[in-house]
Amino acid sequence: MILKIKKTTYNQLIKDLDCSSPKKIAAIKAVRNECKCGLREAKEAVEHFMHEKGFSSYPANTSEHKIVTVPIIKKIIVDYGSGDIEVNIETMELRALMELQTIGIDACADILDLVTVLNAYESGKKVGVVDESE
Repeated sequence: MILKIKKTTYNQLIKDLDCSSPKKIAAIKAVRNECKCGLREAKEAVEHFMHEKGFSSYPANTSEHKIVTVPIIKKIIVDYGSGDIEVNIETMELRALMELQTIGIDACADILDLVTVLNAYESGKKVGVVDESE
C-alpha cells in the first residue's frame, strides 16, 4: 500500500526521525492522521521510511507499505502574449496580475484559478474537473 503525504508532513517526518532520539510514535500518528490508515500500515510504512532514509540500521519488516510525497511543481512555461516565460507557481500568479491589462480580467481570473488548483495539488489535496455546462 502506498501512503501519499503532503510535502509539509514529509519534512516533519524527516525532522522527527533524523535525530539522536527519533520520535517514531509522532511520525506514525502523523501518517495515520493524514492517510486515514490503520496503525499497522502506518507503523510499517514509517519503519520502511526510516530504513530507506538511513535513520535505522534495522531492516524494515515489509516493503509493502511505503510513504511517498505528491509531486512538487517546480516550473511552468507560460505565454502571456509576448513569448514563453518560465515561472514557478508564485511567479505565475504575480505575472498574471501584472499582465492584467494585456490578457484581460477573464484570463487573469482563469490563471489565478489554475494557481489555486496547482497549490491544492501540491499540498496533497484531490483535484478534479467541473463541467460548468451541466
